[in-house]
Amino acid sequence: MKKEAEVQQEYSQELFRLIRGNPDLPIVPMVDSEIVADDGYQWWMGSWGKAEVAKYYLGIDRVHFYEPDDWNEVDGTLYDAREMDAVVRPDMDDNTIKEAYEALPWTEAIIVYITLP
Repeated sequence: MKKEAEVQQEYSQELFRLIRGNPDLPIVPMVDSEIVADDGYQWWMGSWGKAEVAKYYLGIDRVHFYEPDDWNEVDGTLYDAREMDAVVRPDMDDNTIKEAYEALPWTEAIIVYITLP
């Protein structure tokens, strides 16, 4: 089993590789909700998790990741969409739903997952 320091070094090296290979992409930390589990005004400690290049969409209730082959995620994203015309209606066929999903303003970024230490 790898030591925490080795895992952290591997994740950091992957993040740096992604930054070098994608210098124009923003770097977005995604913090695990278990890290920030209270309403206090202090600092919380997390650990570096994996990093990847991915697309995300900021909905009304949460952040959605681009997963066009997962119909549950497509449906949930469209119901949470800020763009009113993107909401799924009963009269929409699969192609129309897919087009609405694709038309959302997706942002490509280097996503860095911040996990529990």
